[in-house]
Amino acid sequence: MRIIAISDIHSRFSLLEKLLETERADVLAVCGDVTDFSKRDAVRFAEVLERFKGISLVVHGNCDFEDSFQRIDGRNIRFIHGKSLELNGIGFHGTGGSTYTPFSTPSEYPESYYEKILGEFSYGSTNILISHCPPYGILDLTYSGKSAGSRAIRDVISRFRIILCGHVHERRGIENEKGTIVINPGPLSRGFYAIVDLENPEKAELLRLK
Repeated sequence: MRIIAISDIHSRFSLLEKLLETERADVLAVCGDVTDFSKRDAVRFAEVLERFKGISLVVHGNCDFEDSFQRIDGRNIRFIHGKSLELNGIGFHGTGGSTYTPFSTPSEYPESYYEKILGEFSYGSTNILISHCPPYGILDLTYSGKSAGSRAIRDVISRFRIILCGHVHERRGIENEKGTIVINPGPLSRGFYAIVDLENPEKAELLRLK
């Protein structure tokens, strides 16, 4: 299974269109901040995804409004915040929004909220988390020196083979935490994305649109 991982589009849908013309995959994993504080842009996002031939698994980011993504959930676009979905024996799980920020953005939640969601997932033998927020202490250090990740996610990191995340634009990268591969593809608003082949996830690639 081949996965395109993206995050932090911030309504730059021309770059999403270019990506879908450039790459092919079975799954498009969208790790939030699709819009730039616009409910209407969620509809535009869904229109662009119609040209993707695989299945799109989406969570919202802290700059998105959760209810606008519930409305676009369908057959080939699945809004999986707080949900589990099995594809070819792989369990995909979603955590959207973020922990609290200094900016009072639309979708911020306490750690207890994430603890509840993570405790209710239907886990299988192989699990992938699609999250806007990274695990605490991994790819989460902001320019100001603050860790912006979730402690609740970090506490259950061993349940996941792969965690795909975003949120912290400046921490694009790949880290292996005791067998869990954490990938922040970087903001698609700057052309960044990642490709993950589940047959060899350790060789995931961080790429940029030309």
